[in-house]
Amino acid sequence: MKKVGFVSLGCPKNLVDSEVMMGQLKDAGYEITSSSEEADTVVVNTCGFIESAKEESIEAILEATQLKESGKAKKVVVAGCLVERYRDDLIEELPEVDAFIGTSEVGRILEATDDDTDFKSLPLATIGNKTATYLYDEY
Repeated sequence: MKKVGFVSLGCPKNLVDSEVMMGQLKDAGYEITSSSEEADTVVVNTCGFIESAKEESIEAILEATQLKESGKAKKVVVAGCLVERYRDDLIEELPEVDAFIGTSEVGRILEATDDDTDFKSLPLATIGNKTATYLYDEY
């Protein structure tokens, strides 16, 4: 069974988004671990508004990519507000990240963590104006 670890940063909405993603993964047979070092996939759910939160998010992403580079993790997924605001920059600056999902793409966590899916080659899915809908029961 594949293990997924979460680092959830920022506001309470991010925590809810992380819980929704964890629920989807658990329902699909993944094991959720509280330790990123034990995870096959590390999901970093980021904040992108306050400067100190952006810095904390980047640090957490870099820590996750170090786990991948050392062979402890196989995949790194970055989610959240930082992706919504800076997706193109993140894709360019962090090629070692396997998938980027914004707040409007929480329902794509299974695609993002699937070993057989090249998430970077999939088209960007948008919902309305790319803001979160909070309609999690649609996923």
